Amino acid sequence: MKTSEARQDLEVRAAAALKAALAEVSSIKVKEIRRELGGHDRGLMAYVDVFGQNHTLVCEVQSNGQPGHLRAALAEPRSGASQLPSGATRVVIAPYLSPEAQALCKEIQVGFVDLEGNARLALGEVFILKQTLPPRCDPHRRTTALPVRAPVAGRLRAAPGHRLANLSSAEVQKELVPA
Repeated sequence: MKTSEARQDLEVRAAAALKAALAEVSSIKVKEIRRELGGHDRGLMAYVDVFGQNHTLVCEVQSNGQPGHLRAALAEPRSGASQLPSGATRVVIAPYLSPEAQALCKEIQVGFVDLEGNARLALGEVFILKQTLPPRCDPHRRTTALPVRAPVAGRLRAAPGHRLANLSSAEVQKELVPA
């Protein structure tokens, strides 16, 4: 994939992630999200309404959310930064922001959204904080793959809430009945 196509794909996914984070709060109405016009070509502008008040989000889309890279990107002066709308909220959007990168954004008072579902945005009277948990990795846990049957379709005979985690694969197979 060409660099410009990858960049456009990242911006489309960034806009979707921002819209999803904002949609979590019913009092936020997204008016428009568009590519930022200007010299640096690496961001989005979002216009939202919160309790009847207009807010502008100046979003910098970063392909690398590592703290070192992020620190450098946020420190460099933005072209036209002095021309930002009064009260605009600066937001970083990246594929993934580690807890360290999130802390950096918080420290320099920049909102953030990542494509993994993490977000921290302050819009007037509304504050959004979403944290996704990293997948638990237990090195002592032994997983047993179930044999694939054709057709794979089936449904659980168990009552709702019945846990299969502690059952052997043979016991799980007994719990599955053809659809």
